[in-house]
Amino acid sequence: MAGLLAALFLISVMAAVAVPRLSGMANAMRMDGEAARLASELVRFREMIMTRQPPHQDFAGATSEVEPEFDLSKDGYRIMKSKMEALGPRHLFPEGMTISWSGGASGKVKFTLAGNAQPVTIFLRSGGEVRYVIIDRVGRVRVSLTPP
Repeated sequence: MAGLLAALFLISVMAAVAVPRLSGMANAMRMDGEAARLASELVRFREMIMTRQPPHQDFAGATSEVEPEFDLSKDGYRIMKSKMEALGPRHLFPEGMTISWSGGASGKVKFTLAGNAQPVTIFLRSGGEVRYVIIDRVGRVRVSLTPP
């Protein structure tokens, strides 16, 4: 009986140590997945911009095509064809994940026809984990565990 109690005690101690570590690994995997998805959507948006033709200018000098935008907010993101029309549904970040960014204008990510960009770093945080989605001046998008 004493041996059984000792075995149960050891198993409970091991579980107490392992469960928080497994929970942390699950959170890290979720963060990696969200950062990779965001980076993938940014690359897709960059390719979309680079393959577009320049806006057509009419004789009055006004452009007949609206510049698409990558709309990033605290709760998610989506690619906007125009201010009123999205190219797809908004992807929402998981509950408990906070988003912030440096550079860029109020969450708008822009690329030129050549693929260049204004540098932007997007910070994804959840449960002590941080992932950085970095867009550099030449338009490269990457995910990092360390700040730029």
